Amino acid sequence: MKKTRGLPAIALTFLLAAPSLLAALDLGSLEFLVRPGFDPSWLALEPGQADPAWTRLPPGAGPPLLVRDLPVLSRAAPAFLGFAPGKIEEYCFLTAFTADPALAGSTQGLGLYLERIGQNWEVYLNGSLVRSELHLGAGGSILRYRSVSGELIHLDDRLIKPGRNILAFRIVGDPGSGSTGLASSGPYRLDSFESLLSAKAENFDLMLIGVYVFFALYHILLYGLRPRNRPYLFYGMGTLLVAGFLFSQTHAAYDLVADSRLVGGLELFCLFLLLPTFGAFLDLSQRNRLSRFTVLFGLPSAAMALVAPFAFQEGFLRIWQLSAVLPILNFLVFGIGRPLVDQLRSALADIETGARHRLSMAAGRMLFGSKLLVISLGATIVLGTLVFDIAHMSLGGKLQASKFGLLLLIFGIAAVLAEEHHHAHDQVEAMAANLEHKVASRTTEVEMAMREQAALNSRLYASNLKLQNAIDIAAKDMRIAIQVQQGIFPSKPPSTRDWDVAFALHPVSGVSGDFFDFYTDGDRLKGLVVGDVSGHGIASGLVTILARSVFWRNFRTLPDKSLGRVLEQVNSELIKELSSVENYLTCVFLRLEDGQVEYANAGHPEIMFRRAGKAGANLLVPRRVDDYKGPPIGREFIEAPYRAIKFRMAPGDSLLMCTDGLIESRNQQGHLFDSGSLITALARAPDGPAEDMLSYIIDEWRFHMDSHLAVDDITAVLIKRRA
Repeated sequence: MKKTRGLPAIALTFLLAAPSLLAALDLGSLEFLVRPGFDPSWLALEPGQADPAWTRLPPGAGPPLLVRDLPVLSRAAPAFLGFAPGKIEEYCFLTAFTADPALAGSTQGLGLYLERIGQNWEVYLNGSLVRSELHLGAGGSILRYRSVSGELIHLDDRLIKPGRNILAFRIVGDPGSGSTGLASSGPYRLDSFESLLSAKAENFDLMLIGVYVFFALYHILLYGLRPRNRPYLFYGMGTLLVAGFLFSQTHAAYDLVADSRLVGGLELFCLFLLLPTFGAFLDLSQRNRLSRFTVLFGLPSAAMALVAPFAFQEGFLRIWQLSAVLPILNFLVFGIGRPLVDQLRSALADIETGARHRLSMAAGRMLFGSKLLVISLGATIVLGTLVFDIAHMSLGGKLQASKFGLLLLIFGIAAVLAEEHHHAHDQVEAMAANLEHKVASRTTEVEMAMREQAALNSRLYASNLKLQNAIDIAAKDMRIAIQVQQGIFPSKPPSTRDWDVAFALHPVSGVSGDFFDFYTDGDRLKGLVVGDVSGHGIASGLVTILARSVFWRNFRTLPDKSLGRVLEQVNSELIKELSSVENYLTCVFLRLEDGQVEYANAGHPEIMFRRAGKAGANLLVPRRVDDYKGPPIGREFIEAPYRAIKFRMAPGDSLLMCTDGLIESRNQQGHLFDSGSLITALARAPDGPAEDMLSYIIDEWRFHMDSHLAVDDITAVLIKRRA
């Protein structure tokens, strides 16, 4: 019986877990359709099989999909070595896929991963723009290039629909460029955002770059301590150049740098200086002077390193790939071949004279103790991996093998340096023996200093205890302040027969500088206030408690006065109360009576209005009153009359009030959730209860912020007149 009861539980667990299991969608396995130009109307329906405007690429034909490799698209003549760029054009790349139920009903967060895309571009899913990297100037010129690597786009789950979905790319760039289009063989995937985020991780590469930077700075520091040791300088510079080049190949570089031309410029700068710097290190470590080849090759390389980052980057990259073979051959022949030949000649001379024991000793030194051999072997490994990577890069790949080869060279040279420092260590030990008597003479002084230090530590410990007690008291005060404020503010919307009410409060810290209150008479809502006190923390929270009391008392005692006169009375009282502090407040103040709304505003963001049955929303700004807003409340010498306006609301009409923290929120990219965004959210909110409408609006705000934290308190109140 126990086994029988367990089977339904196991089956239920599997069914509950099944929706979260998403199969990754490889875009390379899909059919692509391409055509010149771009029009949003093309994204509405999947083109028919016989549509002559589109060129179909069968599944598996790409990516990579470069405009210059598609003759039906590219109208630019091939440029020699990548020079003479063509006119900027735009193209549409489109593919369609069928979303299975798990994908269409996903709520765990979807992502789109693009290994490489450029030069400017946009991505659309079912006609909705999900990412735009278009930075165009007058005449269609590109102001900022975004040929990025490792782009991860967060997709709204609601954009995926059951059945066929259309994914489109708007590509803008030079048709002859090697970066215009989907410029890599992959991966290009649609999967859960978390799995794509983990796949994009580059922790090992960044750690390896950190190792290179550490060794580079270490050798440059050694040169600074001993300037005669010039190989340290060039070796440190060369290692730093490799670190810079490796960084230019990471996804992190494109995430940090807005213009991809800067990343490409860093890549070319490091490449052109790397081989001359490395050659100078080998020359100085073997002969203590620069060879003629290193000087003649280094001068034009340095000139191109300064020019290449600013123009014709693809052309200069081809030049580097072709010219890199010269220093490699020079090193193999003159850096390794000639010294080894000299050593072999010396060994043969020993054989002819019968000095076999000297021959064995020389062979042992060459195999185990030769600095030249260690450097040569390490450099040979690096050059071999560089040759492999140069060929791989010409096919659109990345630097992979040489970063490990260079790591072996770094450790090899570190071993040689350790041997060179061994003798210095012996000298240090001898000097330490001579200094022992000086240490004995200073022992008494050190003991006295230690006693003084112990006394100081004791006083410091006592001070730390006092400081900790003060911190604990402050924390306790903060908890009490939070509890007091939460106990005074409404914990739930009032239930009235004439108005449906909902509110949302999101403090930045425990104590909020926003406040709100509802004024009811039995089961009728008579008025409300939404306010925002300047500043944050306990001081602002205390002002909210004071302000709430003053507003409530004046609203109750002055029912026959206009709402503007009530605000003037509130202002006069709060000016007296806030004269010793720097806080002030803004607010919206409403009085309600059978659909009649009296409204006053004291320096606060405008309220928003949505008419029942209408498809839009707008700011509530009177047409015939220019200066209907009054100044903020609580400031001395800025007293002014406050005006109130009246209007009627029909059943089903809604009003939305908020503090400026909501419409001044910026996400991680710096994009603002402004009044226009809030009006759009209000217009699209479901025509139902006030709680559902406000929940939809707050969800839209959270989606815009994308887990980025707000920097100001946020309060929103929505009221809807009942039918």
